[in-house]
Amino acid sequence: MTGISIEERSDADSEALTVQSWRREQFGRLGFDPALARVLAASAADLGLARRLRASGCPVALAFRILA
Repeated sequence: MTGISIEERSDADSEALTVQSWRREQFGRLGFDPALARVLAASAADLGLARRLRASGCPVALAFRILA
């Protein structure tokens, strides 16, 4: 039973890393430098809001302050 629990946890960890990597890439595409993209990806920052802010011309620095 312990083996199953470890395997499930490993799958969940792998999925979480995949999602975080995807979020980091998305924030990067919006113009955030790699360090800021990493911080935002690891947080609960709203990617949809980030997209709207950047699409409306909000500077990266201000968007980061709003999202972080």
